[in-house]
Amino acid sequence: MSMAKQPRLSSAGIDAFAQAVFERAKPWVAEAYSDFDMQPRQFSTAKDLANYVKKKLADLRGTAFLFVAYPEMRGHPVQRTINLDTERVPGHKIRYTWEGWGLISVLLTNEVELNQPSRIAANSEKRALKWESTYSHLGRPSSWNWKEVASHKLRLQRALKRCLELGESA
Repeated sequence: MSMAKQPRLSSAGIDAFAQAVFERAKPWVAEAYSDFDMQPRQFSTAKDLANYVKKKLADLRGTAFLFVAYPEMRGHPVQRTINLDTERVPGHKIRYTWEGWGLISVLLTNEVELNQPSRIAANSEKRALKWESTYSHLGRPSSWNWKEVASHKLRLQRALKRCLELGESA
């Protein structure tokens, strides 16, 4: 018995999703994890974002993992350095990621089994408050505007659903 698959993001769907990300003024958009020994890419236009996603999804098993924040969310991403085990990753020492209580995570994948579908997620205020003492370097969760975090997360989830539907009709 085969599992149902989600529709593949078409080129038009990727363009439409990138436009949705940049629909609101001055979003902060960055790749979630940098390439080895490189600073993470940040994107300032929908076109740059769409080109990056298309390149990442050119491989059938490709993924594009991003973080998004908007000024009205009031929180700030914190860059974190990941020190690599040079025995497991020969020739490389570090890579970078981002942390932040209300960062919106965007995972875009090709047509895959349902255990790894494209999705949009973000912490809730309740979850952030629960973990505040463990991740004190992220500042106070109350610095984030949780109403805006939830609003943008839902807006991007709706946009992703529409963009996946573009792939079904292609």
